[in-house]
Amino acid sequence: MNKKVQENITTLHKDISFNGKLVGDEDIIISGRLEGVLQTSQNLTIEKSGIVKADIKSINLVLSGTLVGNVNSKGTVIINKSGRMVGDIKSDKIIINAGAQYKGTILTKGSSKVRSLQKISPKKNSRLKTKR
Repeated sequence: MNKKVQENITTLHKDISFNGKLVGDEDIIISGRLEGVLQTSQNLTIEKSGIVKADIKSINLVLSGTLVGNVNSKGTVIINKSGRMVGDIKSDKIIINAGAQYKGTILTKGSSKVRSLQKISPKKNSRLKTKR
């Protein structure tokens, strides 16, 4: 007998509205409305019909609907063509597809390295000499 293991996925259907704090350890799909705080240790998908007003923590985020709030992701944030977002994104990788609308600040893992490199100044006693 070959049994297929089913993933745990929480779905907020398009006819559902939720106001409060949603915390989970599984993939979450939002097709309805959510306002508050949303945290998952897995993936989050906001579908085209989804409207979310919340600060979000997740591994990966795929946005095809509307999001107003800040995102903290340890993986990839993808804003699809139909996606609309206002808020700041902190993530390792960010993909904003053509046609998507985004307003906010983006901070990637590499951004902090750029700042630290700007602080490095050349050594005064450099071994490199130039001829005049």
